Amino acid sequence: MKTPNVYYVPVTSPKKQYAEEALTALKTLLEKEKVQLEAELPLKVHPGEPGNITYNKPGNYDRIIDFLKEKNVKTYFIETNTVTGRRTNKADHLRAVAEHGFSRIPFVIADGENGTDDVAVPVPGGKYFKTAKIAHELANKNQVLVLSHFKGHITSGFGAAVKMLGIGFASRRGKMEQHTIVTPPDNGTINWGDSSNLQPNVIFRERVAEYALAASRGKSHMYITFAINLVTDCDCDGVPMTPIYPDLGIFASLDPLAIDKACFDELSRREGKKPFEGDEMFAYAARLGVGNTEYNLIKV
Repeated sequence: MKTPNVYYVPVTSPKKQYAEEALTALKTLLEKEKVQLEAELPLKVHPGEPGNITYNKPGNYDRIIDFLKEKNVKTYFIETNTVTGRRTNKADHLRAVAEHGFSRIPFVIADGENGTDDVAVPVPGGKYFKTAKIAHELANKNQVLVLSHFKGHITSGFGAAVKMLGIGFASRRGKMEQHTIVTPPDNGTINWGDSSNLQPNVIFRERVAEYALAASRGKSHMYITFAINLVTDCDCDGVPMTPIYPDLGIFASLDPLAIDKACFDELSRREGKKPFEGDEMFAYAARLGVGNTEYNLIKV
């Protein structure tokens, strides 16, 4: 199997947004990998839970949107409903994303009004799942630009492209299925504050990897990851956080596992230590076939 390339646009001086760097990463990926853009390219984003201030701001995507418009490619933001917080249903979700400024292009909620519009997608070789509940409007797309934020996470250790696929492409029902020990009801009435209801961290990471396989297998997705605002926890946490590491840069690849590994390795190299937990996920995801842990890092 060919070793995938990961393109890296380093941060030379910190900025409030990285729209030009993101466009450079995308254009390099398209040119070097000879990617043919389809007529429609959804932008999979995480708009941040209200109260969070370190999510990827919509301004980071402005130049990518400009570029796609110039290419006459139809584009829009796309996201799925959450288990808790203010984004658990379509109406509240759209109000929350408007507050965070995601208004330049349409915003699609991929799993419908209440998070139950999903498709059962096979998980070949899955230890926990035979099928994954992938949001309908993502399951039926062949090419999505997955725009991730690399940072820490309380359960998965860290989160970026693989987690964006596994959790971000899952319907609300699929998210509940990954997190819980018992089978959750559709209305999500489980006590989420009771840790005895939740999967242990290592098992959760493997379950996310299985969902990531379902979300990406046989697809032509592209991945751009912003290793900036490197905080300890998820953009789903509706609280202000302070970065624990300086900004690293923007990464791009056709391989979701390789791009995660490159972000993790490059930050580890720079900081001289393991920056986050959760790196045992790489081996399990590679065995499943989510992607490759070997890669060529190419600085742009």
